[in-house]
Amino acid sequence: MRRLADVDLRLVRIFRAIAECQSLAGAELVLNLSQSRVSACLAELEARIGARLCRRGRAGFALTEAGATLYEASHDLFEAVERFSNRAGQVAVNLKRVLRIGTVDAVVTNPALPLPAVLGALKRQHPPLAIDFAISGPEELERQLSAGARDLLIVPSLTRRAEFDYQHLLDERQSLYCGEGHRLFRVPQAELAGADLSQEPFVARGYLHLQDLRRIGHRDAAATVEMMEAQLALVLSGAFIGYLPAHFAETWVERGRLRAIAEPHFSYDSSFYLVTQPGGTENAMVRLFRDIVVGSVRRIAEAGGAG
Repeated sequence: MRRLADVDLRLVRIFRAIAECQSLAGAELVLNLSQSRVSACLAELEARIGARLCRRGRAGFALTEAGATLYEASHDLFEAVERFSNRAGQVAVNLKRVLRIGTVDAVVTNPALPLPAVLGALKRQHPPLAIDFAISGPEELERQLSAGARDLLIVPSLTRRAEFDYQHLLDERQSLYCGEGHRLFRVPQAELAGADLSQEPFVARGYLHLQDLRRIGHRDAAATVEMMEAQLALVLSGAFIGYLPAHFAETWVERGRLRAIAEPHFSYDSSFYLVTQPGGTENAMVRLFRDIVVGSVRRIAEAGGAG
């Protein structure tokens, strides 16, 4: 393999995103680059290495043998780069750093996860810190974490990926709701617990599609969303039933616009995790954020238990 120049670190990062997304189009979204730019960077890396890295065509996307080898080697490369960055950062503690955080939407209303307070404490403890904060679906955020575009995530997770480190933070109650215009809104709760809901138009979250359907014996979703505000809008319409975080729905329940269906019969708890790449907590800012958020969640849980 030819000797790589300094600029190739950026090219390898783009190639990793292509490999993780299994397409140039997917990498375009993760990296926020045009597809032509992604394609040009891939071509430049292939020219520098002297080998084709992936095949694209009617048969689909696949890494070549050289591509698979480079992708595996890139894990060690970026772990080493991260270790270097962390150690270099210790030379000047007040050096401005950027912490790239990703979360799903509708977390700010969760009283058990005081994210605004955590972000405020983080900034006060390290004033030079810049924060890059993204809100998206769990799958998209995990792609960004794989590509190195995020330092840490706070997301729900049904399946843990082997390439990430997970630390459990808390469980969030999810309940099934209907809007005030829905035919079930005024049905007595005692009747709803044993009701057949399989024929009710149901809105499912894309990243929890099958799990949401199975919980109420449904086969097909009448609507699919990726963000919780879209879920709320459809349930409020009175035309659909669907799951929402209880804390997120609480205001609308108090206004008489939403009603939980047979709670707790159809309710469940969703586990939220702090997710990083292996070695991610070697980053001093990631460690600081972790310590603040874990401590805050623990204190709230202990205060609730004491009450």
